[in-house]
Amino acid sequence: MIEIKMEFEVTRLGERGQIVIPQIFREHLKLKKGEKFMVMEQGGTILLKRLSPPTKEEFEQLLKKTHEHARKHKLTEEDMWHAIEKTRRR
Repeated sequence: MIEIKMEFEVTRLGERGQIVIPQIFREHLKLKKGEKFMVMEQGGTILLKRLSPPTKEEFEQLLKKTHEHARKHKLTEEDMWHAIEKTRRR
């Protein structure tokens, strides 16, 4: 049977909605000042997911897939700009 060790600390919500991530977790996860997180709510629980930029290889693969999709669907640069404008209007 796998033993799951769960650490916890208590923190509090500040006046401007800020929450301090306790030092023990920052050190364990090697968190650095300025890192970005996605914040989600699920069933009354707040989840933080660290966001990290893709590696060069991951970005190149994504770009390749994007180009393949555009070619397959005969999309033009004009189509792209139209989609961007439409999204910005929302």
